[in-house]
Amino acid sequence: MSNENIYNSCKNEEKENIAQQESSPISELEILQQQINEKEQQIKDLNQKLLRSFADFENLRKRSQEEKEKIHQFAITNFVSDLALVVENFFMASDNCPQQEIEKNESVKNYAIAVDMTKKELIKTLEKYKVARIFPLKQQFDHNLHEALSKVPTQPTIAKDGEILQVIQAGYTIADRLIKPALVIVAQVSEDILPETTNNENNNN
Repeated sequence: MSNENIYNSCKNEEKENIAQQESSPISELEILQQQINEKEQQIKDLNQKLLRSFADFENLRKRSQEEKEKIHQFAITNFVSDLALVVENFFMASDNCPQQEIEKNESVKNYAIAVDMTKKELIKTLEKYKVARIFPLKQQFDHNLHEALSKVPTQPTIAKDGEILQVIQAGYTIADRLIKPALVIVAQVSEDILPETTNNENNNN
């Protein structure tokens, strides 16, 4: 190898070394930036997992609270079912108080007032625990809330088909959950029913 070639070879190696030395700091910066980016992504992933965990915990807490409230509400179902009979007796007593005797007799009037006040207090107490009374007179029959004891053939001019003509016993719900259906008599419209027949059947009921 000639001296010139040796000289050129040494020069090329020197240039390569200089280039490597010059590029080395840039490579380290790139590596550091890549590591920083990876750490930032890990932090984002951990934050997302933390937020999901918090959301799951919050949903679980809300469901637990709702279940607790439902258990508390429906724990009194049997009690309300029994108490409903007492309430209905007060309604019956209040509705059947003789108006003439009330107007003439002060004692009967005071008795009627006491019955009515007790009835209202019972209803108010039940409403406090989300208990509602169902008295669907003149409403359309709803199999979700009512139980038909019978159907009465009726003219279209008297009532609509499926209209409740009489409530035998009121129903009750707790927080929209049925615990006692209303016992009712329902109209069954028929064009063939004579007015006299319909009137007689309504009078008998």
